[in-house]
Amino acid sequence: MMTKFTLRRLVVAATLSLAAWASFSSHAQQANIASEALAPDLTPNLTFNSVNGETFSLQQRWEQKPVLLYFWATWCPYCKKATPAVTALHNDYGDSIDVLGVNVAINDTQEKMHAYLHDYAMDFPVMFDESAELTSEFLVNGTPVFVVLSQHGEILYRSHRYPAGIEAVLSRNSF
Repeated sequence: MMTKFTLRRLVVAATLSLAAWASFSSHAQQANIASEALAPDLTPNLTFNSVNGETFSLQQRWEQKPVLLYFWATWCPYCKKATPAVTALHNDYGDSIDVLGVNVAINDTQEKMHAYLHDYAMDFPVMFDESAELTSEFLVNGTPVFVVLSQHGEILYRSHRYPAGIEAVLSRNSF
């Protein structure tokens, strides 16, 4: 017959094993984001129109200089806090990094987006990702998301956090 002490030990061991597996699985999945999100044969073909009518290829942008993709939404309270910092980053590092805004278009309209662009003085290219092509390609599952791409299309940084992480990446890499 199993004692309460032995049963408790088994439950604790099983719980710890499950937690360790979940943690490992989560870290493995995050590590794969960088390698799978930008498959070299897929990304060069991504062409977009900015809300101002500019057409460009993401690869052409990153070949000129590293790119910061800023995924945001008008209704996102964290985006409202981050957008002024992204605009400042564009103003401070614009010669070194290409800042591109991506409105995820979930529960947003172009009218709301244009009002937001005006209110936050976003003077960098912005795309309205109505088809969710970029959002899907970069596995965006919430906002804001910040992705820094190297001049080879590699993901150097991907996080919901701003600005310390991005500035650390920019200061570590000489672009």
